[in-house]
Amino acid sequence: MENKNVYIFKIPFLSISKKEFLNLITERVRNDKKTYIVTANAEIAIYAKDNSDYYNTIKKADYILPDGIGIVKGAKILNQYVEERIPGIELMENLLEIADRNNQSVYFYGAKPEIIQDLIYKIKKDYNNINISGYSHGYNNDSDNEVTNEIISLRPDYIFVAKGCPLQDEWIEKVLPKVDKGIFMGVGGSFDVLSGNVERAPKIWRKLNLEWFYRISTDSKRLKRSIALPRFIIEVLKEKLLK
Repeated sequence: MENKNVYIFKIPFLSISKKEFLNLITERVRNDKKTYIVTANAEIAIYAKDNSDYYNTIKKADYILPDGIGIVKGAKILNQYVEERIPGIELMENLLEIADRNNQSVYFYGAKPEIIQDLIYKIKKDYNNINISGYSHGYNNDSDNEVTNEIISLRPDYIFVAKGCPLQDEWIEKVLPKVDKGIFMGVGGSFDVLSGNVERAPKIWRKLNLEWFYRISTDSKRLKRSIALPRFIIEVLKEKLLK
């Protein structure tokens, strides 16, 4: 399959259906192909535009996926087409389902100690056939390489990292050269949601592509971060004028 990319701020977003992408990742796991996935929304795109080190980090990803309606709209402004928005949390759930069906192994790294404990309890309860290789909370900065060495030794099929942007990607960038297999994916606050500690937006908000607005309206901490959304559109319009 030939990959189709759309470019926003020189970031290559893969335009693909989620079904096709899951088939692609299933095949890569089967062949032990080391893979780095980034799911990026408008906020992450702006951060990459402003921070060259982070931009260079995510450019090393095998796939950058459009997580967020802002990316879809931004591409449209630039006369490009995104086949499907692929939210990171939904992709993680899909990959967990695949791992469960195929008795594959998963390592979880990130979030608060109590969150990771709740997450592991839920995973054991909801996915009977997943092999949990290991897990560690996100307040372990891995300075002594404990987590890295575990992953090198255990060789899990999937490694989900919930340390937020840019820390999760910086960690993955550091670890990737040391391993020979595994699907590495930064998942932000997904552990909080999947553990049951944070409620995701109701389905009607998601269907209307307003999940971002729901998060802002229910979490005051996100208000400051919300300025990235209008700025993203402004920067996309500037990019269009320069073409």
